[in-house]
Amino acid sequence: EIFRNNKKIGFHKLSFQNIENKIVVNTEIQTTIKLIGIIPFFKYSHIGKEIWVNNQFFEAKTSTKKNGKEFKFTAKRRGSKIEIKSRGKIFFVDSNTLITSYWNQNWLKKKILIDSQHGKKRFINIQKKGFERIKISDEIIFAQKYKVTGSRDKTSGKKINYEIWYDSKDRWVKIKFFIKKSVIEYYLVTKY
Repeated sequence: EIFRNNKKIGFHKLSFQNIENKIVVNTEIQTTIKLIGIIPFFKYSHIGKEIWVNNQFFEAKTSTKKNGKEFKFTAKRRGSKIEIKSRGKIFFVDSNTLITSYWNQNWLKKKILIDSQHGKKRFINIQKKGFERIKISDEIIFAQKYKVTGSRDKTSGKKINYEIWYDSKDRWVKIKFFIKKSVIEYYLVTKY
């Protein structure tokens, strides 16, 4: 569930299918922020599908709507490269590059991620922090915290700054970041 300043504004759902040597991951994100609790003034939806083969990222396709603007994104492994198509551009990145999909912790080993909404590069630095108590569903657990900083598009671009937590089973259990003067937090509510 997604919260803005401690008020629920939506959800981020992941569903997984194991098909022989493939993992298919479907993502759905829906958020709505309302003025005075009644009038919607910000709406965001994101639908995505990832395919992993033999535990390696193979392809992804996403569609995003942000206050009426639409974005399409595809990433597909082609030999030793991954082809990215987004915002009318096509470019290639190394085959070990990952997209911003936080369910798989392999991204914590990367210095560059590809934004699965806009197809832009994110240059990141990861700092492993301590374990913290996190409330998920109806229980308190201990989870490993990571601090992520960096920039978008280029090393001198718009700043990235968020915190993310994983439990002892490597499940993504929380993320926290700021948008303008609002704190946005995602909490795991369904165990997987």
